[in-house]
Amino acid sequence: MYSAKVISLQLKEVERKNSPCFSTGPVGEDLYHWEAIITGLKVMFKTKVYHPNFTTYGNIFLKMLNPTHFKTNNSINDVLTEIHQMLTAPQIGDGHFFVEEIARIYVEDRAAFETTALAWTVEHAGGA
Repeated sequence: MYSAKVISLQLKEVERKNSPCFSTGPVGEDLYHWEAIITGLKVMFKTKVYHPNFTTYGNIFLKMLNPTHFKTNNSINDVLTEIHQMLTAPQIGDGHFFVEEIARIYVEDRAAFETTALAWTVEHAGGA
């Protein structure tokens, strides 16, 4: 199957680049089911995230994943690197999609944002 070959090549690229920002790979032998861990932020994508670019249901507002902006040459490495950057610097300017209330708190009261984000991490990811 062509898609499995492309995914296998992407896996090799991820392994070759060995990014310090994240670790990822297939769950077991299933190339179509991956798990990613963003390092340094203690966030696993299985949990709720308090962030302007995430919905409470775990959907990510990342332009490169939007069908109108998606490019077939975006690699898994590119997507995870972009997510890591977005987690450390939310994209809340013009042309970006975000949760308005969380973005407002992020801009107006960073301490309140950080407190709530930490509380969600403790509650939903089991750590700080």
